[in-house]
Amino acid sequence: MREARTYRLGVSMDRGHVAGALADAEGDVVAVTTRQLTCPVTPDAALTAVLYALRADDPAMRNTLPDIDRVAFAISEVDDLVAFPSVSTRGWSAELGQVAVVRLGAATTSVPPLALWPSALREQVVLASTCVSGGARLDGTDLEPLDEAGLVDFARSVAGRVVAVAVTGVFATLTPDHELAAAAILESELGRSVPVVLSHEIGGPGLLERENATVLQAAMTLPAGRDATRVQNILEDHDLGHAEVFFARNDGTIAALDHAATHPLTLYGGAAAATVRGAARLAGEPAALVALARADGSVPSVCAVTAGQPRLTAGHTAIADVPTSLRVIAQVPVRPSGEPGTVDSRAMAEAVDRAKIAPGDLPLLLGGPGANELATALPLRLIGTLGVRCPPWAAAAAAVGVATAPVGGEAERVVPVHGGDNAAMREAVSEAARTAAVRAGADPRRARTKQIEETPLSYLAEPAVVLRARAEGPPRPGVISSSVVGAGSTGGKTAR
Repeated sequence: MREARTYRLGVSMDRGHVAGALADAEGDVVAVTTRQLTCPVTPDAALTAVLYALRADDPAMRNTLPDIDRVAFAISEVDDLVAFPSVSTRGWSAELGQVAVVRLGAATTSVPPLALWPSALREQVVLASTCVSGGARLDGTDLEPLDEAGLVDFARSVAGRVVAVAVTGVFATLTPDHELAAAAILESELGRSVPVVLSHEIGGPGLLERENATVLQAAMTLPAGRDATRVQNILEDHDLGHAEVFFARNDGTIAALDHAATHPLTLYGGAAAATVRGAARLAGEPAALVALARADGSVPSVCAVTAGQPRLTAGHTAIADVPTSLRVIAQVPVRPSGEPGTVDSRAMAEAVDRAKIAPGDLPLLLGGPGANELATALPLRLIGTLGVRCPPWAAAAAAVGVATAPVGGEAERVVPVHGGDNAAMREAVSEAARTAAVRAGADPRRARTKQIEETPLSYLAEPAVVLRARAEGPPRPGVISSSVVGAGSTGGKTAR
């Protein structure tokens, strides 16, 4: 058996700035390039520019590019609504499909589904909604019997008119049984061509925020599916049809195209997270602060990175003025100075102080297309830091981050403090996170749980904690490596 020599190509897009990074199977970066485009920046234009630049910069790359078996994208334009929704002027795409909304918990109708949504967005996205009996109590028992007949009637009333269904159950993150049963009924009535998005896979203990995120994700499945087909066709056009596609996720990991198309909400904030991870990797600093400098000259933001991973928000993020349970990287915007696009040292020091998660000083790393310009505006030693560093290829930090990132998965469960087998529950949520990583495209042989967090829920009458587990693993074997390994064994090719 011989080991294949394969590569992963990371491609980042930030306005007119594109970058590419080529990493080998061990995660070592072997080539980096950046380009400024004057044409409209699309994944096709970005991939064309990156491949051309790699060949032009190093003729030896001509023999390397056919061995690329994974291409990972980080696209900054999808960051805007999540990172700083209050300053975003972009509306939702007209391509968003109409969805049906199901809440399992008839006792919760005092606040109906989507009550906190802007009315125009609600009318655009939601065809019909209903509350039926179902859901769970904190102790895991049924809140109400699941209204199976009501689900059948509702499914038949929307059949042929919706592109997806969003299902949210009370305490589904504790016991998802009713959501899973509802999904089976809806799929039986509507067919497998209509995706059913379940809230327990998105996470978040709060019913309304978790429901909002579930509905938004369901609405994005139609355009996400279309975009997935377009991206795959782009790779075919570049003789990379054999390569599997991945996208940057909002926690600094990546997900395979098939998973990203059905979980598009996790891509928001992905390019910013890839920038943080890439800057830390380029500087060789697993614990640091990273200033993200955008291509459009907008004021940067600062994020903490620990063990090479960006710090995440607690899970309260507004998207188009809709509160959700989505967790994204915790960016602290730098207060702008008097002139547009400029930053002074005092404002940066204030942002550094707010971004810290511990009192000690850390290096401040710069990353993103505007990193070199930002470096000229800051002193080498900034108050509250161990120094300001602009690592080599800082402008391509997002491409490096997405090219070297693992595939990630997360699982969340609400657990009563008393009266249960907490060790068994920790093991269960750990395995659920590992399974989620495998579904997102991780190699099942190497996916491992990396972290389990416990967060007390103080607002409940009965003490409980949220268990949140994160798992990671390298991408699953690609076509090239699978076929080479298979040729030396009796097992043949490994299916992806």
